[in-house]
Amino acid sequence: MTDFVGWDLGGAHVKTALVREGRLVRIWQRPCPLWRGLEQLDQAMEPILAQLPPNSRHGLTMTGEMVDRFANRSQGVMALLARFASRVTGAVRIFAGTEFIPLSFITQKTTKNIASTNWRLPGLWLARRRQTELFIDIGSTTTDLLPLEAGRLLCRGEDDYGRLCAGELRYTGSVRTPLMALADEILFRGERVGMMAEHFATTADVYRLLGQLPSYADQAETADGGPKTAEASARRLARMIGLDAEDANMGEWQALARAFRERHWQQLTWDCLRQLGRLSKPAQSLIGAGVGRFLLPEVARRLGIAYRDFSELVPAATTTVFDPADCAPAAALALLLAADDDKMTS
Repeated sequence: MTDFVGWDLGGAHVKTALVREGRLVRIWQRPCPLWRGLEQLDQAMEPILAQLPPNSRHGLTMTGEMVDRFANRSQGVMALLARFASRVTGAVRIFAGTEFIPLSFITQKTTKNIASTNWRLPGLWLARRRQTELFIDIGSTTTDLLPLEAGRLLCRGEDDYGRLCAGELRYTGSVRTPLMALADEILFRGERVGMMAEHFATTADVYRLLGQLPSYADQAETADGGPKTAEASARRLARMIGLDAEDANMGEWQALARAFRERHWQQLTWDCLRQLGRLSKPAQSLIGAGVGRFLLPEVARRLGIAYRDFSELVPAATTTVFDPADCAPAAALALLLAADDDKMTS
């Protein structure tokens, strides 16, 4: 019996999935503020490696190469591969956009195909359904949008720049996004209030204040390094509009949080409309993934299409707090790695 492990090395988290006999049996996510140094990767990987079966086969994808610790993406890819290889023994294959490459085959020329291609993995796995769908992964930091039709990924962008131009990548998430990225003004007490362009508060404060942010997903530091409580979140939101927490009651701060959520919903709905317009026929469903997918049933309702959770579609027997939809690229990587191995050995 062979175990397959999918690793997604991000700039803020490490996500890992374990597949055995074609089913996901374990998911991990650990904070990894990679901009602070490569030792953060060691600290994130260590407890996961301690729980993995020996002789597992590993697959790797990444987005952490873009943190500003590295001069460029190529340098970042090579640094992460070297660090990963120093920690992981056994067979390792790297996802290079359309194929798996043995770690020993990687050169400076191949790094462009490796950098920030994790978004493709859930799409490649879902494409096997051969249906017309829109896949959306809202993580802590970013949102990926990918239209699928008849077994094809209808992506126009191939890298971060191209995907930003095509609207397939939006740099907003449910935890780490500064609120000034959602809007330049917001409604409060019936007034349109301009917002301060300061890193006073993040989307985690909004969804923490509204009771929507899962506690297991609340892994990032707060904007001010303060506590993760409703009162502290209200204080941080107040600063965005030039007030102190004492200037209004909790009900008013929750109303402000709902206004920010509305702007986020509007942003997501607009992005979805753009991608849905590229399909030749109506989408059968909107498939949601990521720790911020709690926003997507309302988006699907506004769009008039059915919502499905990525985890519903994945063969899994996980018992941990995280499920396949929380770490969709890692989960899809492990599943594709196992399927690819089956084809090679059959």
